[in-house]
Amino acid sequence: MRFCAISSGSSGNCTFIETGEHRLLIDVGLSAKTIEGMLKAKKIDPATITAIFVTHEHSDHIRGVGVWARRYRIPVMATAGTWKGMEKSIGDIPGEFRVEIISGKGYRMGDLRIEAIPTCHDANDPCAYTVESGGRKASVITDTGMVTPLMVRHLCESDIAIIESNHDIHMLMTGPYPLALKRRIRSNLGHLSNEDCGNLLADVRSVNPNATFLLGHLSEENNRPNLALSTVCGMVAQRLGKSGPIDLTAREQSTDIYMI
Repeated sequence: MRFCAISSGSSGNCTFIETGEHRLLIDVGLSAKTIEGMLKAKKIDPATITAIFVTHEHSDHIRGVGVWARRYRIPVMATAGTWKGMEKSIGDIPGEFRVEIISGKGYRMGDLRIEAIPTCHDANDPCAYTVESGGRKASVITDTGMVTPLMVRHLCESDIAIIESNHDIHMLMTGPYPLALKRRIRSNLGHLSNEDCGNLLADVRSVNPNATFLLGHLSEENNRPNLALSTVCGMVAQRLGKSGPIDLTAREQSTDIYMI
């Protein structure tokens, strides 16, 4: 399996996962043209993408979905609530490429199994995803205000995963955002902080010490990459003695391709 965070952050999100038979995108949150260029820079032909899975209807996750689906005539998978929320934004999708999935259910596609995991976010029916193939497992879990036991279980089983580390609490609460927005971000339907992520990863690392974790969906206004990394790694190391492999994603900047 090959895994790459194409872009992660408030300006746009997209993850590439390849198995022997399929090449998937989880979200297309930048323009189709931008994602095409970023894939080509990794020597990935955009025409070889076989499906798009959408986490929820916010613009930083769907901006290029409609254009991509129509241009390459591939299926788009999303929950009923997400379809309802994004229909007006992405334009018409031919019926044969519009696939409704159920959060909490697993699906087989050739050599892979993908499962939609319910998340806690202010969207219609949001989800995260895990992909399994060839005895390997990758997860993308962002845009959630709370961590559920199901998320923890999947992360404990993953070989690689993107986990949200959206904001530093002090930066958020002392920053320029209106109070209502600060409360939304910190709510159970908002986003995980660096501190939330550190606690989560310490729990997961205690049973899954060798997986690679990437910190994702960092806020441009309320976080800094070095701060997120030092906070999370410090919290994990304080509990377990070492942090293990933890990397960063970035907005509009792809990570290396991980082979798992």
